[in-house]
Amino acid sequence: MNALDLLFDRHSTPAKHLCAPPPDDTQLDIMLRAAMSAPDHAALVPWRFLIVREPALPALGELWATAYASRHPHAEPELVQRQREKIQRAPLLIGIISHLSENHPRVPELEQHLAVAVAAGHILLAAQALGYGAIWLSGESCRDRHVSHALGLSENEHLLGFINTGSIKGNPPLRTRQDPWPYTREWMG
Repeated sequence: MNALDLLFDRHSTPAKHLCAPPPDDTQLDIMLRAAMSAPDHAALVPWRFLIVREPALPALGELWATAYASRHPHAEPELVQRQREKIQRAPLLIGIISHLSENHPRVPELEQHLAVAVAAGHILLAAQALGYGAIWLSGESCRDRHVSHALGLSENEHLLGFINTGSIKGNPPLRTRQDPWPYTREWMG
């Protein structure tokens, strides 16, 4: 697959359409190496990755359910159970963690956040190039400090979501791409 075809065809595969087998360790290594090619001003590497797969997925489901119930003490049990199950849909999760250099003299935090996002995008592209489905999902549990602490993040790290990946089952929906020109303008000076 050439690079432009991969870019034009890039799409998210809903987690409910992901199943085993997930990428193996060699393929996961390729995906993580692709992330390392993201533009990174001053070579700060403002990202970290957290791999979650069997047998740790049920424990992550419990963490998600507990955090949800703590934030929503009057939630129906079905909603808590849904949180428990949602985070476990894909057989492989790659946590995207920002690890910023605060007050850097040349690289503002916003630029570092952008580098993290590009690194995550490279993981998504690499997964698709390897024949897997993937989607980047976040939500309020990703911003929950209890969750961050339980996952071993330091105070200056933030969980930006999980890239869910695995083999594709069924026929996931594909989104039609917009024409870029209505969203583009040229500055003439």
